[in-house]
Amino acid sequence: MDNKLEKLAKATAEECGLSNYFLKRSHIFKESGIPGEHSYLLSTEWFPEDSEPMDEELNPPGAAVIDIDIQTEKVKRIIFVQDVSFAEEGSFPNLNQKEETITWIENITGLEFGRQFQLLPTEGTTMHFQAAVDNIPVFPTGVINVEFNNEGQLTLFSIDGNFPSEDAIHWEPFALTTDIVESVAKEQMQLLEVPLESEEMWKSIYSATSVFLTNDVKKVITFEEAEEQAAYVKKQIIMEWEEAIKDPFSPVEIDLSLEATEEEALSDHSTSKKELDKEDEEKATLEIKRFLQRVYPDDSGKWMLHSLRLQDSYIIAELLPAERGRRVIDRKLQVYLDSETYTALNYSDFDSLIEIFEHFSPAQTPVLTKQQAFELLRKHVEVTPVYVYSQTEDKYILCGKIDCSYGVDAVSGKVIPLDQL
Repeated sequence: MDNKLEKLAKATAEECGLSNYFLKRSHIFKESGIPGEHSYLLSTEWFPEDSEPMDEELNPPGAAVIDIDIQTEKVKRIIFVQDVSFAEEGSFPNLNQKEETITWIENITGLEFGRQFQLLPTEGTTMHFQAAVDNIPVFPTGVINVEFNNEGQLTLFSIDGNFPSEDAIHWEPFALTTDIVESVAKEQMQLLEVPLESEEMWKSIYSATSVFLTNDVKKVITFEEAEEQAAYVKKQIIMEWEEAIKDPFSPVEIDLSLEATEEEALSDHSTSKKELDKEDEEKATLEIKRFLQRVYPDDSGKWMLHSLRLQDSYIIAELLPAERGRRVIDRKLQVYLDSETYTALNYSDFDSLIEIFEHFSPAQTPVLTKQQAFELLRKHVEVTPVYVYSQTEDKYILCGKIDCSYGVDAVSGKVIPLDQL
């Protein structure tokens, strides 16, 4: 192990009270943050000194797995195997020390409670926190989890996602009114067909898609758009051609592995944002058409290029049927392109997923209109202020998250919690 990494591992072990542990193994992997950004983590596995010999791939009870961000030197995850901890007493807060736990999180993360993260309702021996600026949630969000065992010892800590500071926020008073929110929610109403596995049938349901509405009411932002930002582009292009290309397609294995080398981790600390520009879009679209001409030569006009997404060294294209029905589960293609050469490398056809539902009874003809369904759902529409990251402003802007956790049976008019479908 590199000298710098070895010092980092030992210092972290001391901080976590692992004086009676030894380092068994370590590896490095890459982790994504805000789209286009990444960091390298050093994952270390510490065994208790008196642990019994184990299979090479297994960790004994009480072993500690600690992941550390190499650049920031902050701990990202601590896991004690099988909820057993032999860490020195006093190294961590215990279950009955809520305030001390929050202070410990502040110290280990460098975040400020109330200004950058907030406590969610607790569940038994688990504490959940989410990213929030002055108690307003952010998106893409960040989460912190802390778990304790039956003896009250801390056996898990994890932090993932984004935790912006107040400097990253474009502050303004929340101004969305009920009338505006209801109007947008109504626009998001859709008639869908949902599979009911217990009854082996499709059911017609009206529901409203969850979206973000900017505080100035100028833009509706989908969850995909908010999460992917510049690494995601919505296209909506029907793919058509006149002639097939008689050139056999040979898939190339795709490597989405997160494993990395010490050399990569110590030399690449770049956080420059990657994005799909117009040239990327044009060349990728042409290659997708060429791919379809080779692999699906008889499908001209049958596929719509729905989106392009940048992931590591690949551009992933998602294609949906040009004529889509109401079913929430539909066939789709994912085509993987080399992000430098725009060459199609491999693809996934999710046709087999559709076959699972082929024997389901068709949905009954809807009785309710969209307006009638919305009147039933109106009182269930909720809006909450959320700071959503804007790539163009490089700030978190205030939006209203508009969603509804209920749907309406389009035949009976019964209002149904969506999580029961």
